[in-house]
This record gives sequence, structure tokens and C-alpha cells, in this order.
Amino acid sequence: MKYLTITIAAVGICLLACTSEVNNKPTLAKEDFNTVRIKTVPVLSIHESTQVAVLGIVVSKSEAKPSFKTGGVINRTFVKEGDFVKKGQILATLMMDEINAQVRQAEEGLIKAERDMNRVKNLFADSVATLEQAQNSTSAFEVAKRTSEIARFNRSYSEVRAPIAGKVVKQIMHSGEIVGPGTPVYAIMGVDNQDWVINAGLIDRDWARVKIGDLVDIKMDAYPGKNYSGKVTNKTSIGGNASGTFDIDIKFKSYPTNLATGLTAKVEIYPMEKEYYQVIPIEALVKSNGKQGYLFTIKDGKAKRIGVQIVKLLGDKVAISSGLEDIKEVVTIGAMYLEEGDTTIIK
Repeated sequence: MKYLTITIAAVGICLLACTSEVNNKPTLAKEDFNTVRIKTVPVLSIHESTQVAVLGIVVSKSEAKPSFKTGGVINRTFVKEGDFVKKGQILATLMMDEINAQVRQAEEGLIKAERDMNRVKNLFADSVATLEQAQNSTSAFEVAKRTSEIARFNRSYSEVRAPIAGKVVKQIMHSGEIVGPGTPVYAIMGVDNQDWVINAGLIDRDWARVKIGDLVDIKMDAYPGKNYSGKVTNKTSIGGNASGTFDIDIKFKSYPTNLATGLTAKVEIYPMEKEYYQVIPIEALVKSNGKQGYLFTIKDGKAKRIGVQIVKLLGDKVAISSGLEDIKEVVTIGAMYLEEGDTTIIK
């Protein structure tokens, strides 16, 4: 009996000790499965004057395709491809037989119209011809006079002269060929330093930043190791070409030794206008597709997914052009686990 009492007492003590141990364990906090612990960082705003790098093509802005005012048979050409010409230099002439005949015909018609007009005026003075006949004869004389002037004018332009100074890059028509009015005979390209420009196409965002007068650094594969300077001299007001870019012209300030149409140039434009954009850590982006990205911010304690336009990468940061208006903080740690509307706890 004594041993039984001792055994029961020992069991009771053990049960009491186990119960005390269970009651003394800390209670674990129970969290909602939709609650995500996150970290946010502030959105930074910066102004930066970044250069615009683009590939350009050297072209001549002075080009001409001179032609005859009237049609006819080419009598003689005076220059050939590769020749340099001066402004006003004669390039080609027409055979004058037909043209001279047209002038003589017009002049004889004028003489007849003048004779008819004078006769009708005399008859009208004697009350033989009517006023209408007198007026008609005067009109016919004026028409014949203008026809004669046109014929003489066309004869004076029965030759082609160079409208600009430059180099003949193509002879289109030759002696003995029949040419119509306005048909080009030569193609001439200006080759003086002031004629050369670099034509480059910019995307719309860069085109808006670049202004006429912005300075440009120029490098050309044709002249390795040499740098040239220039400035923006023209911006197109019409876009929509096949490449989707907007053209600008860059004028050389310091010229290479020799230039030709089609040479490529690597240009860096330094816009005077500074660029404004917002910066976030790259880990804040949960998804990106080219220039479009997505991230999370917190509104009223819940996750809100927003889309942004990416400008460029800046190391471990991303420059954003739009989408962060009125957004002060974005989620970094924990962003990959968030869904729209999730409850969040900021660490």
C-alpha cells in the first residue's frame, strides 16, 4: 500500500510538470495567408543632360537636274560625268532649225495681225467696219504679239546652263537624242564644304529633345581616329517614313579632307535641354517587355500594380519617363510575390 501511494504521487508530479511546460510555451502569431511582408523605397527624380547617339549619312544639300525649257533634238553637250562646272556654265544646246522656224512663224503672224488691225481701224473710222470687228482685230494683234514673245523667249532658253556650281555625277541625255521640255540632261551635285551635311533619323522622343544649334561630335569610319565637330542646322516637320524616324541635318564645323555622298558618320548630339525622369531600383520591376514595365506600389495598405515606360538602365537602377506620377514609393523586396490587392506589411 505504501509503495502504491508513492507511485501515484510520482505520476501526479510528472503530469503536473508536463502541463506546466506546455502552458509556458510562447503562442505563435497567426497571420493571414494573403499578407505579404515587403520593403519599399522612395522614387527619385533627376535632371540629366544625356547625349543622343545615332548613325548618320553624309549627303549634299545642293543638287540640280538642269533641263531644256523647250523640246527638240540635242545638238551638242559640253561636259561629261566627273567634270566640275561653274554656276551659269553652258552645258548643252538644241538644234536651232525648228526653233528658229517657230520664231519666224510667230513674227510673221505678228506682222499680219498688225496689218489687219490697222486696216480694220481705218474701215471703222470710215464707218465701214463695226466696233466689234475693230476690237477683234486689236485682240488678235495682242495675241500674236504675245506668241512672238514666247517664241523668242523659248529660243533664248534652247540651251542648258548649270544652275549651281558642283560636279556632274550623271549625264542623262546625249547629242542627237530627242528631249522633251523639262527632261533632265545632267545631274549635278554641289561638292563645296558648305554643301555637305549629315542626315540622321531620330526617334520621336530624341527628336523632341534636340534643338537647332545643339553641338555634335562626329566620327567617321572613313577617317579612323579623327573627331570632327558640328551642329544641328535643321529639323524636319514631317515624320512617318518607313523607319518611323524624324530627320535632322547636321552641318560640319570642321571638315574632313574629302567627302562623298553615302559616307557613314557616328554622331553624338548634346542637347542643351536637360532630360527629366524618375529613377527606381531595378528589383522593383516585376515584369518588363522592351520599354514597358510593371511594378507595385502600396495604396491604403494594399498592393497596386502599375505600368511604367522605361527610358534606359542606369546600372542597378531604371530610368522611368511616365507612369510614376504622384507615386512616392515602390515595392522592392517581396514584389515578386505580390498580386493586385494583396494586404502588405512593410518591414
